[in-house]
Amino acid sequence: MKLSIVIIHYNTSEDLERCLTSIRRHPPGCHYGVVVVDNASTDSGLAAVRATHNDVTWIMNEKNTGYSRGANAGLAVAAADYYLVLNPDIVVRPGALDALLGHADRHPRGGIIAPQLLNQDGSIQESCRRFYTLATLLMRRTFLGRIVRNSEVVDRHLMRDFDHTSNRSVDWVLGGCMLVRHHALARVGPMDERFFLYFEDVDWCYRMGQAGWDVLYTPEASFVHRHRRESAKGVTGRSFWLHLGSLLSFFEKWSMLVWLVKRWRDPVGSFLLWLTDTVALNAAFAGAWGIRSLLNPLFSEPLFPLSEYRPLQIFATLLMTSTFAWRGRYRVEASRAATSAVSRVELVGVVSLLLLASTFLSHQDVYSRAVLLLFVPLFALCSELGERLLRRGRGRMEQGWLSLERSLLVGDRASVADWLAGQGDPRAQGLDTVGWLRAHADDDDTPLGGGEVPCLGEESDLAEIVERYRIAQVVFWRLPRGDLRELRTLARLRESRIRLRWCVPEGGLLETGARHSRLGETQGLVLNPGPANPAAAVAQRLGAFAGGVLLLVLSALPWLMGTLGGGDRKRRDVATRGRPEVVWSLWLLFDGEGSPRPLFWQASLAVALICGRLELKGPPLVFMDAPCSHDADPLDDPWRLEVSRAGLLPDGTWNDPIHHPAGLAGRVNQYGREE
Repeated sequence: MKLSIVIIHYNTSEDLERCLTSIRRHPPGCHYGVVVVDNASTDSGLAAVRATHNDVTWIMNEKNTGYSRGANAGLAVAAADYYLVLNPDIVVRPGALDALLGHADRHPRGGIIAPQLLNQDGSIQESCRRFYTLATLLMRRTFLGRIVRNSEVVDRHLMRDFDHTSNRSVDWVLGGCMLVRHHALARVGPMDERFFLYFEDVDWCYRMGQAGWDVLYTPEASFVHRHRRESAKGVTGRSFWLHLGSLLSFFEKWSMLVWLVKRWRDPVGSFLLWLTDTVALNAAFAGAWGIRSLLNPLFSEPLFPLSEYRPLQIFATLLMTSTFAWRGRYRVEASRAATSAVSRVELVGVVSLLLLASTFLSHQDVYSRAVLLLFVPLFALCSELGERLLRRGRGRMEQGWLSLERSLLVGDRASVADWLAGQGDPRAQGLDTVGWLRAHADDDDTPLGGGEVPCLGEESDLAEIVERYRIAQVVFWRLPRGDLRELRTLARLRESRIRLRWCVPEGGLLETGARHSRLGETQGLVLNPGPANPAAAVAQRLGAFAGGVLLLVLSALPWLMGTLGGGDRKRRDVATRGRPEVVWSLWLLFDGEGSPRPLFWQASLAVALICGRLELKGPPLVFMDAPCSHDADPLDDPWRLEVSRAGLLPDGTWNDPIHHPAGLAGRVNQYGREE
């Protein structure tokens, strides 16, 4: 059929009767069908509506599954060229359906097409909007909106600078009436079911734009909308809190700030586990002291105040941290798994024995032996309870999509589809599967995983898709081919703290620091983002920053003199002599004869050191007008997935990388040729 009309209903049978009657009176001039998804309504009038409109396909849910889940169930009922998603409070006007379909046919790039919505008195509703900003949220969802009248921020968000009487492309439209093209739905996927109510329309329109489809508004077709704005009735209403929760979910999904924070989710998880252990340790100390104080009449020795145990608690915390870290408790893979009873007894036992031995050898009589002995089982119990609470909180956040790792699947259709089919809910593995990239251009690009994992493009689009969709992890179903272009892409992704994972049993990738890992039931390899030795990387970065500041101070006067004294400043493209090579631009100072000034005249190198483009030690720089040739240089390290930044001190010796007739970092390489 050409048109499938999907209506999501909950306890508004009068509106639903009016909507279905208007469709029957003013049907489109094409083959169409109507699907009503009822989310477990309890109003008494629904039975009469079902009896009157027995030509409608009814889906009766046993519970309220939410708007987006209900809409997706309706979209899956029948294949059609277009899907019209309606609220039951919509009334179809004469000719509106044909006008809306006609506009969609004339604009093939329109993924979502929305009509003009009218109030019951005939006035125009502000149904097309610009995307939310922080200022918009403050004005629309806080008391500031009641204080500041005629806000330009709100006017811009509601597009009051537009008369709503002409066709145009917009950011998003109200979900009460949206015509969705079948091809756009196949590419983008259905509504995101993390949104129970509200913001599913904003997210859908945003994803349409991300995938290259237009969101169109047209007044050629108009519908009546009995818009209630339940979410604006105050904080006492359930709709307000549903709206707030969906708003947080939307910004959790698309906010750049949240995306950056979630890139560090594994270190944060390890820190939270350490914090839980620390709280458990101190709670065990307080509990042991409390029990000992209750049993004080049974002991002849006095019990010192709890404050006297503070130095011992600090020492025990340091002892626990070093022992647990040494035993691997705070590694990324260990922080997600539950600790077995044997491992917990071993960890707590080691810390307790060391603590008891230290107090015995130091003759600390101020500490009660009874407190220390009671501390051991209490620490094990508190540690177990704290870890359970942490895992439960993490599980609740993952089920609510709040701490999932946005993941992109890359591979041939069969491999990805088989994995999704056997995986179950990817959220159990902490994954938010944004989409997949097909390995071959002729692969079918329809969504996978029951329509919830859309195809976002081809493997050649990897870098662009990762940036556009805020991807935190990329999962491959093949090893890298080893060509330089692919390795450059992977290296840049890793430098951007993107986790790379391969669902393959083995490979030379182990030499790069990858480790064996299981994703669900699939064995594979994972290469965590960031350097293998974070402490060394931090020290290197601080050294480069300090060197850059020093060089900037030393070069300030020569730079000024060179600029005023006839020196020529040129912008040159340079590359790192490394694999994968990094190309960037650099301002350099030359003398009157065209030769580069010495190192201490080049303030741009100091800026590069401070900004992190250059290191104190590393491969040399070369001018791009004398580009590196890799033809004679064998690719002896095909698994190198780290970007090698150029350095001012190649091979650990001072080597002026500027003042050389061959250009930047002129030197003789291992083959005896001058670079």
